[in-house]
This record gives sequence, structure tokens and C-alpha cells, in this order.
Amino acid sequence: MRLEVVQDVAAPRERVWAVLTEWERQPEWMLDAKEVHVLTPERTGEGVTLRCPTNLMGITVQDVMRVTGWEEPSYLEVTHLGKIITGYGAFELAELDPATTRITWWEEIDPPLGAFGEWGASTFVLPIIRRIFARSLRGLAELAETEAASA
Repeated sequence: MRLEVVQDVAAPRERVWAVLTEWERQPEWMLDAKEVHVLTPERTGEGVTLRCPTNLMGITVQDVMRVTGWEEPSYLEVTHLGKIITGYGAFELAELDPATTRITWWEEIDPPLGAFGEWGASTFVLPIIRRIFARSLRGLAELAETEAASA
């Protein structure tokens, strides 16, 4: 199941990247994230592992992710390693001009329960998650824009 949302941000790409990769601050803009814990000594680059208690339709699940793609400041990919949330996703940051960044956030998630889970997820869950992701990206944009304006 694929989900993709896009948001333009009135902030330089480096500022957006900095906000995006301040792991513990993600719950400030990511609506479904309750908190983020870095499980590895390294905090940048491939191999960083995170645990994020996530609100999934009213139930808290542990979303464990490993960074599997890192091209600073343009591409961040994670693989979801949990029992409930599996698959992979990425943030792609494109510089539209020196002061404007386009963020594309996509996820390829494998719903549980096979074909039945795929049908249920695409029919009922995907529209809700799409709205949550879009609102989350707006929150990321607002945070990056505020920090860019005060810099």
C-alpha cells in the first residue's frame, strides 16, 4: 500500500533537513508520533535505529525504524521493522529555490492480514492516514519556516 504527500516549505533545504532529523522533536510536528527514542549511538547516516510509540487508529504501537538511505540534505529513507508496521518510506527534499523546499513523504506499508488487510487499509485507513500525514507535513513546514525566519 503506497501513500504519498507533498508540501512546499518557505525555508532552505538545509533548515528543513535539520528539523526533520532532530529525532526527538518529531512529535512536535508528526501527529501520530508520541515520542522518538534513538536506539543506536550514531544519530546520523545509515544504520540509525529509532523506536517511536505511534498512535495507529487509537492504539499505540511500537514503530521501530532503521535508516536505510541517507543523502544529506535531500533524501532520508527508513525501513519499518516492527511487528505491526512493516515496509519502508522516505522523505525527499527538493530545492525549488534557495529559500523554498518541496518535501515529498512516501510510505510503502505492508498491512497485516494479507489481501483482507490490504483491502481494509486502502478502503478505510489510507484516507485517514493521508490526512494525518498531510497535517504532519504542514506542521514540519511551519516549524522549519519559523526557525528559518528567526535565523
